[in-house]
Amino acid sequence: MNRAVGLMSGTSADGIDAVLLETDGMTTPHVCARLAVPYPEPLRQRILELYEPGNNELDRLGTLDRDVGELFAMAALDVCRIGGVAPSAVDVIGSHGQTVRHRPPFFSLQIANPFMIAHRSGIVTIADFRMADMVRGGEGAPLVPLYHQILFGNARQTTAVVNLGGIANVTALPLDGPIVAGDTGPANTLMDHWAEQVSHGREHCDRDGARAARGAVNTDALHWLLRHPYFDRPFPKSTGREIFGTTFLDEFVTRFPHMTTDDRFRTLTQLTVETVARACERLLPPHPDRMVLCGGGAENPVLVAGLRERLVRTEVMSSSSLGVDTAFLEAEAFAWFAVRTLKGLPSNLPEATGAHTPAILGSIHLPGPGYQLLKEKRGLGDCPQDFDCKNKVNTLGAIPQTPFFS
Repeated sequence: MNRAVGLMSGTSADGIDAVLLETDGMTTPHVCARLAVPYPEPLRQRILELYEPGNNELDRLGTLDRDVGELFAMAALDVCRIGGVAPSAVDVIGSHGQTVRHRPPFFSLQIANPFMIAHRSGIVTIADFRMADMVRGGEGAPLVPLYHQILFGNARQTTAVVNLGGIANVTALPLDGPIVAGDTGPANTLMDHWAEQVSHGREHCDRDGARAARGAVNTDALHWLLRHPYFDRPFPKSTGREIFGTTFLDEFVTRFPHMTTDDRFRTLTQLTVETVARACERLLPPHPDRMVLCGGGAENPVLVAGLRERLVRTEVMSSSSLGVDTAFLEAEAFAWFAVRTLKGLPSNLPEATGAHTPAILGSIHLPGPGYQLLKEKRGLGDCPQDFDCKNKVNTLGAIPQTPFFS
């Protein structure tokens, strides 16, 4: 078993999820510690501003990349402390970083400087997970379906694993045949934008769905929202704030000016319900036997109740009921992926992302003294014959010819 830290911040940009795992990168890991680190509000605002095109983007990107990297490094060290493990006893950090642009098929950009994380923590750090998939023709997202399969694959039930973060994505696990996955559309991002707008920045989300619970669905507005062409695109597909961001929200508000604030929350919630339900029916017809929810939206009772009402023949449950914390599943996945990368194992699923071939994900960043340790660990296993080991990862100074871990 290897010890790995996973670091993740989603499109809602509310903070860092950090986990410490013991894992072989192939089976269900043992979670040793979890930690949520909220972004300081000034830092969060800088991230949100970078989501939108503006002046001095490169300068702002460069300084923010470094600042967020410092915070990610602190989160890694803190979760090690909580887990009672010295950083020197941790094999690798898998850092997803903070997405600031996602423009498939061309690129996906995450900040949280991995050189800084490796330097501050003294731990080998793997980052930039998405581009290896994208250069092979994939969307670079969603990447977590392989981990979903490990956690929730069930030979007796068709299962839809639905992550309700800023953007919603679904992994369809059939009884037989390939896994299919993709982003279904907005989950919390439009509601978060609306909460920020109507509260003048005092609120960042519709906490516990309280606003939506007081509102009613405007059917005309919902039908207009559902006409967005993204929802009719075939899977696999991915999206982000570039499509479902402030511009889209402003158009919604302008087209339906007489809706109450709470009715807007309720209608946007129903948009998530309907697009997730339609995707699940499309990928696992006529409906999945069960739906496993994770991400922040899994704690929104109005959203969960809406899914249960919409998919009456599907058993809807939280991942927590199956022993997987809803808030930390993605951070777990990137710790797990990091170990797979050092073992020379692919982590994307071409049927989930659209890539032409499997890919070993991420670039390896070495802190310095750890390089000798990794050289000693090389040679413990052979590179899988199906992959081009000479091009499997980017490193600081050398491309490994064999896996670091066996």
